[in-house]
Amino acid sequence: MDFSLTEEQRAIRDLARTFAREELIPGCAGFDRLPDGADAFPWELVERGSKLGFNALAVPEKYGGSGANVLTQCIVIEELSAGEPAVSKVYSHNWKALFGLMAIASEEQVKRVVPGFLEDPRYCISIGITEPNSGSDNSLPFSGTLSAGPMLTAVRKGSDYVLNGTKQFIAMGAQAKFMTIYARTDRSVPWTEGTSGFMLFPPKDGFEVGRLHDKVGLRLYPQHDLLFNDCRIPESDLLGKENEVHEGRRSVTNIGTLEATSTALGIARRAYEESLEYARNRVQGGKPIIEHHLISSLLLEMFTRLEASRTMMWRSACSIDNGGNDDPKLARATKVMTVESLQYIARHAVEIWGGMGVMKEAPMEKLYRDAIQLFHMGNTNQVNMLKAISDL
Repeated sequence: MDFSLTEEQRAIRDLARTFAREELIPGCAGFDRLPDGADAFPWELVERGSKLGFNALAVPEKYGGSGANVLTQCIVIEELSAGEPAVSKVYSHNWKALFGLMAIASEEQVKRVVPGFLEDPRYCISIGITEPNSGSDNSLPFSGTLSAGPMLTAVRKGSDYVLNGTKQFIAMGAQAKFMTIYARTDRSVPWTEGTSGFMLFPPKDGFEVGRLHDKVGLRLYPQHDLLFNDCRIPESDLLGKENEVHEGRRSVTNIGTLEATSTALGIARRAYEESLEYARNRVQGGKPIIEHHLISSLLLEMFTRLEASRTMMWRSACSIDNGGNDDPKLARATKVMTVESLQYIARHAVEIWGGMGVMKEAPMEKLYRDAIQLFHMGNTNQVNMLKAISDL
């Protein structure tokens, strides 16, 4: 494998790195300290990044986007996440949502979303699948259990489907201009055989955005409840065939897994770089603390885990770009290792910073809070391990 980047990849990487360092880091620090709410969503920075091309980066060229491959997407996510992972997640979640839409929608349905998405720098997309009692089992899934999976119902009445139920922890639920909603259209069979996907363009009668969840980390990346009360969706907004949405979404699972992996890697790199710089300048015992063996050993271990995670991520991304003929558990194993590496790096970064590590005036406490969010993105580590084990 050639680890050198193309000229185009280096250019977009450098653009993302500059945007992260010069605009995201200084621009988002204050937002993180605000109470969660609409005023804490960094619209101007999201718009600025969109105008630089990040929101359209992964859209296929045939629809007017840049058509970046998965490796390029991962590189950009890492760079942006090293600045502010919440803003990076806006773009990468939009990419993931669009890939999911394209996997199950008709060409006419795709073209009802993509032009507006490309024209509007504030266009956000949500994926409505998680529910109060249905989270990572949507990915496992417990296919033989009728009580597993989404329980929001969609009952056909004439030329419409009537949706009732609740979604939970839905990213950008209040900001989204388009949503893909997963609902049970046949509850007599397991969800993998009886679930359908629907297009939703808010606002909509019978649809309401519920509470905004108050999170410890990634506070600028909002997650809401979605409430459906006799919400009517026309048959023309059914995605693909009734009851067959699960098979279509499986084709983009690994891309979604690497999206979370790249986010974790960006946070880990920022924690390492901040710790390295601090250790070079912080003097204790008459010399910079990097000259103390225990500190330098920690930094070397952090560097090693960071580089190993990036190598696996690039390997996984290239596997998808080259047709996905490699081991199917590769992307999931990569996510598990990278998130574990992130926890190690973030925890020891706080230690290296000493008392300043837990002070809000320093960057470490926020990085540590952001780090723990990654346990639950791209499915939990435990579910990714179970899926990987099934491929042994």
